[in-house]
Amino acid sequence: MQYHIMNIYLKKRNFLWQKILIKTVALFAIILFLNIFQNTIRNSFFTLSSPISKTFLQAGNNSSELFNSVTAFDSVKKENNNLKEENEILLSKLSLLQQSLRDNQELKTALENTKNDNFNIVLIKITGLDAQNDIVTINKGSDDGIFENMPLISGQKVLYGKVIKVYKNFSQVILISSKNSTVDAKIQNNDIQKPQIYGAIKGTGALSLYLDLVASDAEIKEGDTLVTSALEGTFPPNLLIGKIISTDKNDAKPFQTAHLQPLFNIKNTDTLFVITNYKQIQ
Repeated sequence: MQYHIMNIYLKKRNFLWQKILIKTVALFAIILFLNIFQNTIRNSFFTLSSPISKTFLQAGNNSSELFNSVTAFDSVKKENNNLKEENEILLSKLSLLQQSLRDNQELKTALENTKNDNFNIVLIKITGLDAQNDIVTINKGSDDGIFENMPLISGQKVLYGKVIKVYKNFSQVILISSKNSTVDAKIQNNDIQKPQIYGAIKGTGALSLYLDLVASDAEIKEGDTLVTSALEGTFPPNLLIGKIISTDKNDAKPFQTAHLQPLFNIKNTDTLFVITNYKQIQ
């Protein structure tokens, strides 16, 4: 019995050593194989893995290009926004420069047309129109030397109205077309041998005028130009007012009237002038 047990034990030990020997031989064989066929194995591995590597490399390049494209787009977009802002600033400056040039030209024209009148004039801008009452708001007030009853004219010496209310930085002007306005006027006459024809220009509202109180025997006609006569003392003489477009004469009435085409154009004008020293130079 003991012999049988010993025999089994010896067989198991021999089998264990055989397994160890086989594994050792196999390991040495693998190492030997790898050393002998190292380059061939590497080449095969490279050949098999190359397409996969290229795919990942291309994907990486595409991702990089996409990232660079997005970054470049953001950069271009930012640059475009900066250029747009600079453009807007330049356009604003250009607009201001053009307005300044227009104002300077208007002032030059006004000074040229009034050089013999000894007027002191202040350039103003119209900032509002009350069409219902024929009143405009201007951007100058008492801080700029503006006072009530000062005349408002264009650079071509066309009469617009007079200041009726003054604030610190702005004023209100009643137009000669207002129903509350009356201006002493005369027919413009370059022939000193002809008698002067006088009348009164009254406003009818809605930027309209008519001539009244003209002597019935006076010769007035379509196309005659009306200018200020300065009889009432508010406006300087010879400021342009309007032209006769039709007359209304009735022998039964002591006076004749006429419809006028105003020479002022308030809707297409934003630059005018206030005469600040008329009272002083009368």
